[in-house]
Amino acid sequence: MDALIGAAESLGLAMRAEFDADQDRDVVVMLPGGTEIALRVKSTSLVTADSVLSQLRRWSKVSEAQPATVVVADRITADARDSLSREGWSWLDLRGHLKLVGPGLFVDSDILSLAKPRVDRQGLSGRVGIELSALLLLDPTRRVGVRQAATLLSRAPSSISEAFAALRAMGLVDEDHRPVIPSLFWELAESWKPVGRDVASIPVAGGGRDNAALRLGMDDVESTAGWALTDTVAAAVYGAPVSIRAGHPPDFYVPDQGTLRRAVQLLGTPVTSSSRAGRVRVAPVPLVCTRRIDATTWANEEWPLVNPLFVALDLAQDRGRGREILDTWTPRKPGARVW
Repeated sequence: MDALIGAAESLGLAMRAEFDADQDRDVVVMLPGGTEIALRVKSTSLVTADSVLSQLRRWSKVSEAQPATVVVADRITADARDSLSREGWSWLDLRGHLKLVGPGLFVDSDILSLAKPRVDRQGLSGRVGIELSALLLLDPTRRVGVRQAATLLSRAPSSISEAFAALRAMGLVDEDHRPVIPSLFWELAESWKPVGRDVASIPVAGGGRDNAALRLGMDDVESTAGWALTDTVAAAVYGAPVSIRAGHPPDFYVPDQGTLRRAVQLLGTPVTSSSRAGRVRVAPVPLVCTRRIDATTWANEEWPLVNPLFVALDLAQDRGRGREILDTWTPRKPGARVW
């Protein structure tokens, strides 16, 4: 439905989602002059000349008053397109073509936003693909549509649609936009390359004159952006099977490069790696620092934590001990075991 609405809107056609099980309609086309055309939406991965007749029988209803139906598929062969058209059915081939027919309505057009080259398996598709993958893995049972993801990630719907298409082509999301577990996690781990710097001191969580400049974000932790504890120390707080000594240098994610530069300037650079007090990293995706966890009610830790997903992604960078830890760790809520 998201793809259909996006395709229609790219042609200047107004369409809205309207879930109505009683009247069996999913979207409504709004024509100039106030006329509205209700449509059912049926989705599948493939429609061919061999499958189309059985699919039409399965999707048809006995009632003569049924709304017109639009078939949305990843691929519709040329013969199947002809069969759908002869039967008076509309269709959207997600490779980039829409045919939409109804009273006072005729659309037969390529959709440039969908007509993209085939995506080969060469890693996640840029920054948007990484952000979308992280969003899906935070709550793997929740269906997230294109427009909802675009809003949550502050991205254009067209960019999100492209990223979903890339993930689907790689077999990393299903037809309902849910992540394929654990494949998507390990693909994301391959692209998880945070940039960081060691520092000679760490700020005091409860105060200090430099805290405002460092944008720690210690107030309203779960509704604001700020620093977040990650990697080994955070794993220990979450109960992962890690063994660390007292005073182990903590690792933090910060929201942006500017905060990283300011942290290095104010906290200093250690003379040697063994003398470092901690490490500060730029969050690979904004969700790291905007979806923080307040652990003060259930653990002796005053620093906000990253979501367990991001701890796991950090641990996964160690192909030895880190991955051994992941093998036996099931995180506490709000985390989900996606590896």
